[in-house]
Amino acid sequence: LDSLFSRWLLPARHSSSLPPSSQELQSSLPISSATAVQSAVGGGSQEAFPDIEMPDLNMEDDDDFDLFASGFEIKDPSQDPSDEELTNDNILRIILLESTDQETNELVWRCLGYRYDHDTDTWDSSKVFPKWREKFPSPPDLIGVRRIYTKDVDQPVLKANQALVKSIPMDFKNGIRKHLFGLREFFGLKMEGLTPNKTRRAQCANWLLYYRDALHGKSLDQLRAEKEQRKQEAAEAEQQQQQQQQQQ
Repeated sequence: LDSLFSRWLLPARHSSSLPPSSQELQSSLPISSATAVQSAVGGGSQEAFPDIEMPDLNMEDDDDFDLFASGFEIKDPSQDPSDEELTNDNILRIILLESTDQETNELVWRCLGYRYDHDTDTWDSSKVFPKWREKFPSPPDLIGVRRIYTKDVDQPVLKANQALVKSIPMDFKNGIRKHLFGLREFFGLKMEGLTPNKTRRAQCANWLLYYRDALHGKSLDQLRAEKEQRKQEAAEAEQQQQQQQQQQ
């Protein structure tokens, strides 16, 4: 996929672009993203994402939209992600709209291995997980910072977000329920009021929990060795099961 990031999106923490109108938001809503989040965050119904009339997002009168959100822990984008940035409380802030879209993007980018180079004003991908880097040599927008959901604009964002969700192993799919339920009286998202932005934030949060628990602080060599060990253990378990069946 071609990079979606123009100059204003890279180092800047806040965009000056106004959110789209309700008419723009009603076109080509990413239904698959909305339904996929249900298994991760709980709450709501399992039915398909209904057609809903989205309200205009006005910075002055919409309590949910905080362009200059405070309290979210975010470090210099050239640095490795820190333990403080990956606490349950900080990750929950993403779901509760207490981080900006760009801050959320940047934290996930850095966990994927991208590092911002202040000298060249670009994102370096040399530390990115190899398979991810093949698909996304430049960090992809995972949220949809422009908040325009027409197919021609949003399709690359949707595909990048789906790729992120797909990379979470089954054992870590319920990270939000496991780690965040009950924190600050949070017990999942409800279908009522669910938007593409909220859905994608929850999916990014779930991936960050997986990254923290399984990948954070480990080199690629360590991760490869762990993967090989799991394959060997699975093969041995399968062999033992076959032997038991033969004995019976």
